[in-house]
Amino acid sequence: MTAPVSARILLCSLFVMLLAAPAAYAQVFWTEDFADESTATSNWQHDGNNAGPSFWTWTDDPATGFQDPDLPVFAAPTASNGYFLFNSEANGQTPHDVWLTNVNRPADCSGKTGVKLRFYTQYIYFNPAGTLAQIGVSTDGADFTWQNLFSNLPANMPFQDSVEIDLNEADNQPQVWLRFRWIGNYEYHWKIDDLALLTPDTTNPDFCETAVDLTQYLGHTPDSVQTTGIFDNTSATVSVTDPEVACWGEVGPGGLDILNNTLWFTFVGDGGSYDIQTVPCNAANYIGSAQGNLGDTQMLAFAGDSCTDLTEIVCNDDLFNFGIPDWRAGISLETTPGQRYYLLIDGFESQGIAATGEFCIQIAQQAVIPCSEGQVGSFDVANNGFLCVGENVANILSADVAEYVLPTVGPEHGLTWCISPAPLTAGTWPGSIPGIFSAPFAPDVAPPDLPNDNSVIPYGSYYLTPVVLGGGTRINAGVQPFIFNIDPTGGCFFIGQSVPLVLLPPLNPLSASTQVVNEVLPPGNNGAILLQTGGGSGQYLGDMSQYLYQWNTGATTKDLSGLTSGTYTVTISDRSGCTGTIFLTVMVGQTVSTGDPESVQTFDIRPNPANAVARLSLELKAPAEVRMEVVNALGQVVETLDLGKSDRFVQELHLGQFPEGTYVVRIFAGNMLAQRRLVLAR
Repeated sequence: MTAPVSARILLCSLFVMLLAAPAAYAQVFWTEDFADESTATSNWQHDGNNAGPSFWTWTDDPATGFQDPDLPVFAAPTASNGYFLFNSEANGQTPHDVWLTNVNRPADCSGKTGVKLRFYTQYIYFNPAGTLAQIGVSTDGADFTWQNLFSNLPANMPFQDSVEIDLNEADNQPQVWLRFRWIGNYEYHWKIDDLALLTPDTTNPDFCETAVDLTQYLGHTPDSVQTTGIFDNTSATVSVTDPEVACWGEVGPGGLDILNNTLWFTFVGDGGSYDIQTVPCNAANYIGSAQGNLGDTQMLAFAGDSCTDLTEIVCNDDLFNFGIPDWRAGISLETTPGQRYYLLIDGFESQGIAATGEFCIQIAQQAVIPCSEGQVGSFDVANNGFLCVGENVANILSADVAEYVLPTVGPEHGLTWCISPAPLTAGTWPGSIPGIFSAPFAPDVAPPDLPNDNSVIPYGSYYLTPVVLGGGTRINAGVQPFIFNIDPTGGCFFIGQSVPLVLLPPLNPLSASTQVVNEVLPPGNNGAILLQTGGGSGQYLGDMSQYLYQWNTGATTKDLSGLTSGTYTVTISDRSGCTGTIFLTVMVGQTVSTGDPESVQTFDIRPNPANAVARLSLELKAPAEVRMEVVNALGQVVETLDLGKSDRFVQELHLGQFPEGTYVVRIFAGNMLAQRRLVLAR
């Protein structure tokens, strides 16, 4: 039985009891996204008392369930990773009382007040008689308090959105169980995903003056990661008191960066060094996801006693140059005891669209590593240091992280990679050398984001060198910490090994021509193939050693010599791997010499050409054992005769059984060889 659907709309915007838009700023402390089927079905009972066979089912297909042309697929942020569905469309009008209950993973709401439940849902039902969709909350796992959902939702009208519900019974409770329940005779389906328990944020980080204090996350054991609750910049604005920013890669009018959706945080330094990052944590709508750039934030730290007295300390646009695993921002900050700091976090704007959504702030105190412990390690460059056009240096570079020790002192510290026209030397700051390119200094050992596209670094031959810095200062606060914008005075730096790096332009395809020397008989084994090769990196660099050869004989030389007649093949490739290989087939022929050894006085075959029979006459200076061979054009011996020992021979050759063509008659007498060409023609 299917009801008319002409009145349906894709998304319902009704005033539904107990449904509300998610709070702009809230601290999430418990989540469930059903991402693993085994864990989800173990932690959540999906059964009930009903006359039909329906029960809650785990699925990772957003299109599962009742489908209608007007009904969209399930749009929960993590629906494709798994969610629960109750679908009784196929079971007829039978009573249902089904539920989905967490039994093995109760939430801890101790110390939490104003607890809310947020979940994403799609719901549509058919028979309004006695139909109820409910959410239950329990503090003992047995007795549930119920709230009705979708009370004002008409039949056949789908609802799909995020739902937020007050759970007063959960406040300050050490264990809280949830149960979703559907009662009725007939419905289409109910989908549920991305549950979160949250408490309202009592502060407003939209302005510097109301910045959220993060001081409680400082002062913990070094390398012990501390993570805040979730913040959401979706409804954040740009305050008139926000300062001008010019250190992000988002330059707008007047050379200043574009500000939008800014959030503010503050903390008091304790003398420790801290790594601060924006992270996805348990965010259901990680910032930037809707814009296609996960985690796309940017960050700027200030020192100051108030929001009207701010001094830029450290700035970051992208912590990971390649956006792997995401485009989060991150800084390293050495704090001064008692100094107040302010942290501005902004959503990056791309093509006029700003990154919005949720994120947490992760703070980890770093063990202090002084300059005296700094060390630069080794690294390897694959592909013989050749980088094809369009590739990135990071594609061919691997470093042994354990060999690097990065100091954590000073405003600027970390690791960068330099590209220079000549090897770098210890004791000379690369920023003082003209023609140096570098990535920004980073707090971890990671490959540089240096694309070979001729836009920043021209094609050519260079050297790649890692440089470790501690205790540096930034010369121009509006420029990223590239090698030329760092003053190492009073700090320390370590220059690593310089390894050749070749940035190749688009290359001509490989080409080759051949010169063939046929085998001459006698003595034979004297044929040759000479190659002329062009294109590829060999032509660009003027270095013929760039070409690699693989012959079917097993030889890897450019040319072959000492050959017998036959067919030879060669595969030619470019050592850089930036051009395709080519394959050549070469034929070496055979030429028979008419010159005889001195021991032969007469050697004659008549008639020549012959029809079927020819007469061989041979006269030697001295008697010798003589053997005769007849060889066809393929080099195959088709007849052999031992003529005995003498100095004079006359022998009839009966050749009628052989096809027309050119043959070679060989005479072996002792250590000498004489031969004649014989043509059979009929």
